[in-house]
Amino acid sequence: MRVAEASGMNLSVARLERWRKAGLIPRPGPDTLVQCGWKQVYPLETAQLVVGLLTCCARSRTIDDLALLAFFSEVPVPIEPVKAALARTYFTHRVAQQSKEQQLFEAIPQVHREADSAEYNWAEVAADLDMQQHRDAVRQMRANLKRNKELANATRIELDQRVRGVLIWLNAPALPVHDAEYMADLRCALAFHGPPEQSRAAWVLAALCHSQQRAVWRTTSGEQRFEELMALEEVELLHLRDLVRESLDAMWCMATEGKGQRFDVGSSASARLAGGMLIEWMGARHVHPPGSRPAQVLLDSLRGLWSQCAASADTDASGEGRSAFITRTRSDRGS
Repeated sequence: MRVAEASGMNLSVARLERWRKAGLIPRPGPDTLVQCGWKQVYPLETAQLVVGLLTCCARSRTIDDLALLAFFSEVPVPIEPVKAALARTYFTHRVAQQSKEQQLFEAIPQVHREADSAEYNWAEVAADLDMQQHRDAVRQMRANLKRNKELANATRIELDQRVRGVLIWLNAPALPVHDAEYMADLRCALAFHGPPEQSRAAWVLAALCHSQQRAVWRTTSGEQRFEELMALEEVELLHLRDLVRESLDAMWCMATEGKGQRFDVGSSASARLAGGMLIEWMGARHVHPPGSRPAQVLLDSLRGLWSQCAASADTDASGEGRSAFITRTRSDRGS
């Protein structure tokens, strides 16, 4: 507590006890204290841990939020409460997400569900969720479609229907690359030829979807993911954290046109986002070549989309060329 006071922070006995109970800091004992003169005190590492937790706690509503925010802020918190927080946060969100998915699935008219494949029906569900949860990307796709002279007078409803169609097939197992009309809508919605700042959110969403299409599919249950998470050693968990941070940085760099190099995991919401990405990549890494990194998978996916859009375009359409596109979307480009 004296270290906290010296740092200009207030730490109550009750808060300290809550952190001990949650396993974020050790309880006093022969294995956790060091001799300092005639008394035993916490080592410097524990004092630094407490200061790190205090720095994060003002932006955390729950103990789980605090554990995740501290973990992704590189505060040396013990891994067991971090894994518990990851599990509770991810699986609680996943259950809620699955409930939404089921509601949307049941909202599809039965005649349509029976006429289409299960893959298409669930892709439609995923697209509807994307429309609700990724509004910046949807707005950019809509605006890009509107710039097409053939759609200049289209209504908002008509444009949203086209965006939804684009998202349905981005969430399907594979793109219908031989469907000229769809590929034309995809090209317009992503507008790779246009100013990047008008399409960055759309690019990120499309790349995330397409990365799943490029991967080898493997179904895992919630129980399997939970068991794998609990079995992670500290060094492996820290490596996954670094990969997620790298991926967030790459997406942030892309979204800010290279002006931002590091994504700030500075809120409970962003820490929960990072935690979800960690568990998703924990499973997804098994269907990618050894040594794959999520940031590179994202960029490769985006470039793959560019190639497919370019290949489907009219032969007399002008483009910037693959090398120019790759240069423009590099995650390590300076500001």
